[in-house]
Amino acid sequence: MKMLQALMWVSVAVVGLGLLGCDVFVRERASRGTVYVGQQQPEYVIVREAPPPPLVERRPSRPSPGHIWIDGYWDWNGRRYVWEPGHWAAPPHEHAVWVAPRYEKDQQGYRYTRGRWQEEQREEQKERKEEDKQKQDRH
Repeated sequence: MKMLQALMWVSVAVVGLGLLGCDVFVRERASRGTVYVGQQQPEYVIVREAPPPPLVERRPSRPSPGHIWIDGYWDWNGRRYVWEPGHWAAPPHEHAVWVAPRYEKDQQGYRYTRGRWQEEQREEQKERKEEDKQKQDRH
């Protein structure tokens, strides 16, 4: 009972500090890996087991020309892999590109890096502008 009360108070403290905007960084041990809770997320987590093979999904129609398709992937929730279905998404701003999640084998298991939006590199921006101009010239 005392252990349960202590766990409850730690949880309340972490949530309270998180709401105050503090960069709280709590590390919980799971049976097969480590999950990080709080505002700060590490670049990657180590997972001892490989992700399952990707599921085959049907891609629905694109809702608008501004949307991009994000493939489904296996996300690590701290205890097991959970399938995140593929979906169309609108980039958060004009020069954002989606970087898909990665699983890289190393001595400890698999380094899992979550997918994220990031700023498109200047060279990519330049290439994309040139491609857009060429498409306009063809029409």
